[in-house]
Amino acid sequence: MSRAGERDTGLNANTVRRWEIGERWPDPRYRKHLVSIFGMPASDLGLLTADELAVRPEAETLHEFRRLWNMMTGEDSGNGWDRASVLRALVGASMLPLVAPLLSLDPEAAHADGKAVDPDSYRQIVRCQRELYWTSPARPLYEAAYAHTQLGVGLLRAATGTSRTILASALAESALLTARLAFFDLSRPAIAERCYDVALAATREAGDHALAAAVLGHMAFVPAFGHQPANARPLIDAALQHTWHGVSPMVRSWLHCVASEVEARAGAPAASRRHVDLAAGALHGDGTPPEWLDFYDSGRLHSFGGYAALVSGDHSAAAGHLTQALAALTPTGGKQRSVVLADLATAHARDGDQAADYLNQAVDALHTDWYGVGLDRVRDVRPVLGDSRHGVVLDERLAALTASRAALPGG
Repeated sequence: MSRAGERDTGLNANTVRRWEIGERWPDPRYRKHLVSIFGMPASDLGLLTADELAVRPEAETLHEFRRLWNMMTGEDSGNGWDRASVLRALVGASMLPLVAPLLSLDPEAAHADGKAVDPDSYRQIVRCQRELYWTSPARPLYEAAYAHTQLGVGLLRAATGTSRTILASALAESALLTARLAFFDLSRPAIAERCYDVALAATREAGDHALAAAVLGHMAFVPAFGHQPANARPLIDAALQHTWHGVSPMVRSWLHCVASEVEARAGAPAASRRHVDLAAGALHGDGTPPEWLDFYDSGRLHSFGGYAALVSGDHSAAAGHLTQALAALTPTGGKQRSVVLADLATAHARDGDQAADYLNQAVDALHTDWYGVGLDRVRDVRPVLGDSRHGVVLDERLAALTASRAALPGG
């Protein structure tokens, strides 16, 4: 590492000992040098976990996407990819919306008038859209954020120097917001995955470790919700690696909460609660959280903690966490309200009247602040009411809610 110009190695005998006994896994920054020293691939050296080996095909797909990104942004480096080749590859890979429209922009025509790119104006719009997330209807905001992400890719082609770095960071935020809307609000995970890919590529361009950690953490939700924890865990591990680079403890705390949900959905309650404890420990560390980290605070920690307690069967602890989470919700926290209320219904499942009351409050919250994940959570909890009168009433309300959503333009 010293010969490669990496002076701050962070290595000592204890670190190596922990590698040898299997207590820790060598970080990626060390693995590349171990591969060089031994002259063998990481898989042959045993440097890849079973989970990493399982997702290697997906990793290769991401690598190919990055090659496409490099071609789009003029960093082809003579790899032999021309525009026609890229389009054929996209058709063959059946890539979903966002990627194809982005490539439809003509790089030769971009900013042919020679006007300079203004990254601050682009970033200001991203900031405004992020604020609108908490108070605006999801579908039209998604369409606006999607279009702004497209614009960002086009602008990035023409940007250079400091402007390019600033623009790449703003583009990562825009793509992340678009993906969150697609996944959490509109229940379109396939589109969200493509948006996350764009966001991750942009963080690499920007050299922004905090944003990279956030993108990878969000990416983990997709396989976690799809009951594929083996695909989610490597993404969490990769995200945590970025927190070694001066990232705010709040980001690390949120990542542990994401890991907690991954383990909870995998049926690993002990691991889930351990991550909640780690999240609580990191929450009070020094450092100013990034501006875009508006989706996490101590109240959200209680929400994750409540879910972890539910999975472990500790309904009393869950009710305590969730009551605090509900009380901590700000006026802009309406989307999370439906999730917390549904979980409180689970925590009080033995009391049919109280569970029904919480679920009806959750439906009220969905009428005010639509949230796809909230609807899914209510549906997951619905069985606690069985064939009771409460259950029949809730079914009628859910049917009316989904019908009204379907009648909306683009719904």
